Amino acid sequence: MSKIKAIIFDLDGTLIDSVTDLANSVNFTLAEIGLPGHTTEEIRNYVGDGVQKLIKRSLGQTHLNKFDDAFAIFMDHYGRHCTDNTVLYPEIAETLPQLVQNYLLAVLTNKSLKFSHKILQSLEVGTYFKQVLGGDSFSTKKPNPEGIFYLADKWSIDPVSEMVMVGDHATDIEVGRRAGCKTVFIEGGIGEKRGLIPDLVIHSITELPDLLRNL
Repeated sequence: MSKIKAIIFDLDGTLIDSVTDLANSVNFTLAEIGLPGHTTEEIRNYVGDGVQKLIKRSLGQTHLNKFDDAFAIFMDHYGRHCTDNTVLYPEIAETLPQLVQNYLLAVLTNKSLKFSHKILQSLEVGTYFKQVLGGDSFSTKKPNPEGIFYLADKWSIDPVSEMVMVGDHATDIEVGRRAGCKTVFIEGGIGEKRGLIPDLVIHSITELPDLLRNL
């Protein structure tokens, strides 16, 4: 029988497809400061390490002096439009009710906490998560394992044997490794492995219940 007690999920690219809203806000921001926009696919490659890096990558090295203005414009626009096109990935809504019966569920994302809560509530899945931690919940972001250690301490569980980190990006694999917990990589999200090797790979969240029972 599985010893896993808690599942920690990444958000963007794992539970939600948010690329269109992110791209729209990035391109609105760039237009406001007089810079050309990017394709959605280009912006997809900038996502996964927090909004500040998203903005800096979108600006490029030659326009980093405009970061402060760009950041303020993006945060305002995205805050008003972060639920316009964002949707749950297939089977998320059906699988979370199964998982919450047997595990503590949390979200650990580099997205700002207020946006994370707004999106989860809009998609009607917020109640499944006992804790949501964002990129501004601590002084550090993933891949620093502070968020995982915080949850382990709060719930009095061992990150090595009783927690699993589920994500679609190298950052999620690395944060899990640093905390010592098992890592599950979901194919088909926004991110990439960047040469890192997770403990387990799945193609759909529907694979997760059986996989965890056999850990």
